[in-house]
Amino acid sequence: MRNQIFKMLKKTQLFLLSIFCVILLTIAYASATSLVPSNQTNEPNQFILQGVGPKYEDVQISYSTTSITGKPIFSYKDSKDSYSFTGDEILTEQMGKSKTVTVTLESIPDLRVTTLTLLIPAINFDSSAKEFKTVAILKTSKTTIAGENVVKGAVKSYEVICLKGTASYVVS
Repeated sequence: MRNQIFKMLKKTQLFLLSIFCVILLTIAYASATSLVPSNQTNEPNQFILQGVGPKYEDVQISYSTTSITGKPIFSYKDSKDSYSFTGDEILTEQMGKSKTVTVTLESIPDLRVTTLTLLIPAINFDSSAKEFKTVAILKTSKTTIAGENVVKGAVKSYEVICLKGTASYVVS
């Protein structure tokens, strides 16, 4: 019994630490100011990211706020799968001068829904590519036909993916 409690506390501690890191990053990005020179009106519209660390080194994310069709494009690749999204399949939310970009990677009725949310910080941009670090959050929500209340254990689980990459402006 003690061993089970210890394991549960350890998992809870790791989860809370991850959430704390995400909250700190979000606060830092939201409070950052972005001073764009008066002669510079372009914001970065393309973000190319790579996972950091051995567990995530095969993660690749590409996000363009617009394309030749005028719609945003988002792609995600890891060691197992590859996904592509366009237009309304991509949910973008502004958070001050930062933004979140969310896509649904998997939706299996009566089992689970997996989403990926990319945090994009405010970036001071002067038309040259800028390197930055951020995170993406994989959220898995257990689902049942009877609703969340009958799910045993945690209804949602979260995994934080550390990323590094470049932001640039591409004419489309």
